[in-house]
Amino acid sequence: MSRRRACFAALAVALALPVSAGAQSSEKDTREAVILVFARDDADPNTAVRIERDLRNMYDYARENDAQRARSFPIEPRFDVGYLSKSDIEKARRHFNDAQRAMEKDDADEAIDQLFRAQRFYTKAIPYASDTALLRGIFFYYYLARSAAGQVEKAVESYCAYVSLTRNIAGSAGPLEQFEPLADKCGESTIAGTAELQVTANVDGAHVYVDGRAVGVIGQNVPYVNPFIPAGPHLVEVRKAGYVRWGDLVSLENGKSESVRARLKDARNKGDEYDPLAGLLYRGEDAFSDGYINDLMFTMTETFGVLELVAGYINPLDDGQIQLTIYSFGDFGLERFDATFPAEVDGHRAALTEYWKARFDETLDPADALPTPDRFAPTLFRVE
Repeated sequence: MSRRRACFAALAVALALPVSAGAQSSEKDTREAVILVFARDDADPNTAVRIERDLRNMYDYARENDAQRARSFPIEPRFDVGYLSKSDIEKARRHFNDAQRAMEKDDADEAIDQLFRAQRFYTKAIPYASDTALLRGIFFYYYLARSAAGQVEKAVESYCAYVSLTRNIAGSAGPLEQFEPLADKCGESTIAGTAELQVTANVDGAHVYVDGRAVGVIGQNVPYVNPFIPAGPHLVEVRKAGYVRWGDLVSLENGKSESVRARLKDARNKGDEYDPLAGLLYRGEDAFSDGYINDLMFTMTETFGVLELVAGYINPLDDGQIQLTIYSFGDFGLERFDATFPAEVDGHRAALTEYWKARFDETLDPADALPTPDRFAPTLFRVE
């Protein structure tokens, strides 16, 4: 056994780490799968994460039609080790309670000051600790306090911000004024209409979430751009396995563009829970044996507390194509899939259709598995 292989073997044994209470496989009543895709030999990390996202969508799409299928497991929060402090969210809650007491005493100015502090601490807690009911309460009490203070215009803006936030979190689409009951009150506010949101990151190959929903893939020079997102407050989060998540509360104004750059930090447990899979040798003279790969996949599956593990790898080829290798492990054993695809955006999707056919004996186009907006949502249009 080579020295490198021996190091990986020792690391695999050391990975028998305790699993968080929320991920204990013995207590699960659902099937979940960790899905990770790695770029090798200078392959594009953004292509890898597009494949990763499509695979997760395919698993979730299949789960909707069959409760026995595994759904994708949100692995990125496992890398928040050392950042899960509850102090900021508790401070936000305390200041919110103080704001409520100030309102009971008819001290609107004090309430506004306490709400400012509550929102500041809540924003610091994103995304490691969240309580959307608390955030909605802060926004609603801003409306009450500013109304009590006689700040009419600010009260209207606060009310519209509260409604917008509530709708965004619930997944409603479209700007406020598309809904007749809100048009009269909010139609002239800065939160009416649409805005542009651009998100980039300090690392390549990251997932971007807006209001809890995966919306795209970003990198250092690959932005997520939504030119017609409803104005108002949005929860923006960026995730990448092996890194601590980043999040912020972004307030958008009608007709304006807002650019944010996520700054992700290396996770403290990256070497334990990420590198064994990222460094897997599966090609060439030093490639690990199937038995070793099977044991490593089993160890990682137990570590993550899931029933399936899907690890994909992409390598650039001399002819401009990209080599895709996917290992799938679960109660069905270990399976390997190989394919090539053109180096272009979404060029991998035909290969994933082949993978799905080989793995499940079913035909599923990744494009058909993309999440779709609520079919009752109104059509989006820009309001200047």
